[in-house]
Amino acid sequence: HFFGRKQNCYSIAIKYVHRALRYGVRARKIKKYENRKLWDTRLTAGCLELGTNYTNMKSVMDDVGIAIDRKTLQNMAIWEPRSFRALASLTKAKEEEKGLNCLGGPSSVGVVTRGML
Repeated sequence: HFFGRKQNCYSIAIKYVHRALRYGVRARKIKKYENRKLWDTRLTAGCLELGTNYTNMKSVMDDVGIAIDRKTLQNMAIWEPRSFRALASLTKAKEEEKGLNCLGGPSSVGVVTRGML
């Protein structure tokens, strides 16, 4: 695929082949990064449309034991909206179930509870 001296001279061709291989590795890394960014954008948009958050959805799915990767999840958001809506409703139900029992809530300073007595 080269032209000029790159095509005819072996030593010069080797340099350009190595350079092309380096660019190929870099391009594959960039492609993975761009795909991940696109999937996250699509998932965030789908979750916001259904009134939930993607990070909460992922944590609830991990707690329940549903193992679906980003690519499959974003394909569900686009092509199977009913299935994605079911996962979003599962997320909402689990968030409501947590309620005040959530450990991530703000700590009350100066409040004495029965457990402290």
